[in-house]
Amino acid sequence: MSKTIISLLIGGLLLAACSKSESNSANHLSTSVRDTINIGVGGEPPTLDPDLSGDSISARVVHDFFEGLVSFDQTGEPIPGLASSWEISPDQKTYTFHLRQGIKFSDGSPISAEDVVKSWQRFANPKTGSPQNNMLEIVLNGEQIVKGKLPPSSLGVSAANPTTVVVKLVRPSESFLYLLSSPGFSIVPTQVIATKGALWTEPQNIVTSGAYKITEHIINGSISAVKNPYYYDESNVKIAKVKYLAIADNNSDFNQYQAGNVDITYSIPNDRYKEIKAKYAHELHTVQQEAIYFYDFNMMRPELKNNLKLRQALSMVVDRDTLVNEVLGQGQTELFSYITPTVANGKYANLNYAWANLPREQQIAEAKKLYAQAGYSLDHPLTLELAYNTLDSHKKIAVAIASMWKDVLGVNVVLTNMEWKTFILARQKGNYQVARDGWTAGKNITDYTDFMFLCGAPQNNTHYCNPAYDQLVRQANQTIDQSQKIMLNKQAIKLAMDDYPIIPLYQYTYSRLIKPYVKGYDPSNNHGDDVMTKWMYF
Repeated sequence: MSKTIISLLIGGLLLAACSKSESNSANHLSTSVRDTINIGVGGEPPTLDPDLSGDSISARVVHDFFEGLVSFDQTGEPIPGLASSWEISPDQKTYTFHLRQGIKFSDGSPISAEDVVKSWQRFANPKTGSPQNNMLEIVLNGEQIVKGKLPPSSLGVSAANPTTVVVKLVRPSESFLYLLSSPGFSIVPTQVIATKGALWTEPQNIVTSGAYKITEHIINGSISAVKNPYYYDESNVKIAKVKYLAIADNNSDFNQYQAGNVDITYSIPNDRYKEIKAKYAHELHTVQQEAIYFYDFNMMRPELKNNLKLRQALSMVVDRDTLVNEVLGQGQTELFSYITPTVANGKYANLNYAWANLPREQQIAEAKKLYAQAGYSLDHPLTLELAYNTLDSHKKIAVAIASMWKDVLGVNVVLTNMEWKTFILARQKGNYQVARDGWTAGKNITDYTDFMFLCGAPQNNTHYCNPAYDQLVRQANQTIDQSQKIMLNKQAIKLAMDDYPIIPLYQYTYSRLIKPYVKGYDPSNNHGDDVMTKWMYF
């Protein structure tokens, strides 16, 4: 039996042995005694290398261990990180960052502008294998480097002197500062990586640039960390130790929270939402996430591509109020737009379908009229295949919407359940008629406009293409006039909405339990769910 398995068995037995009285007493520890926060992170992080991070579990841990030039506050807004300040050129294509004085890695070695340059070059290098290195395409030569056409040394980032970093962009970008708080832009110890290779993230090897450093890692068990004594803001990091618990099952996460072994859960059991809300009203936090749930129409299929009225009818007939309040009932909000009302601080909040405000009876009447004009009736019904990947909530939603289509329009729906890998491939290749989809974005409108509907974009699973949309997005990205940028983006979104390539259904939420004694963490406006322990105290 391996050392890792033995450690897991012992850890599990110790956890199970914790009595209710012991747990209750732990809940009432004084703040002077408590020095460790126990956080459920949703499972074992696939990586602790910020350049390889592409998932929410890894990001939650990596944000504590590594930092970039720019950090973020609890609303997701960019704030100074390892850089204390920056200037932007009049054409918004050159950024000059000034590093904080005396910043160091967790081993006490200095962090210089050259470390920033080498970290970014590693992120861009296709040999590193970062799943998010496309973020560097906004940087001069970034796109060619990511595609292997230029060496990483040609990236448009340079060290003007030991404390000054200059970045050249290919075009103005309102999202650039937001991107810089992503894990891939973190400053990493490239000298350690060169020496230790893939083992550099092991506890005995890792050197960090953020508020914490790792002391122990039990695979599929937990990660333990302590404050980084060399972190520039160490005096304001109040919690001395962190334990990240790899609890993948929401019921287990909740049970350990009740037992006092978890201070912050990753999520909660979906089917117990109302029960938990009633019992833990002041500890449960349900937050609108910057993410949308929708259905794709396959715009390569003639029966859908060439029938706009049919696509509109199918969208109009979905009762989103019933969907979010009765089928789901976990605080989700109905959606009548291709973007959330929270993106870009609400600048695009009113881009809803005009028919969204009509009485339900009128929506149904209009949908029936469009369905008939599209060439279908009760005597000549439409038959659709609706595909979704394996998950109980996806099935519940699919059954509900299939019933709405059948009851109101007479559509015959064939539900097709696929395993994740098969489903992803089918959606990418267009081997479906209608399929569920989801998109998680940041605070920028470009997270929607640049990825979801551009002709040939990898994330454009509908395979929709309208050159007029692409042109509007390009114009919006090029202009530095904010009012002009907003106007062009609105025109692009409205154009895509009028083409009906998707059915927007609802805006996601995430739910988290937080112990009353945990202070400083306010998720209410954290729509991206990016979190750092350094905000918290007891």
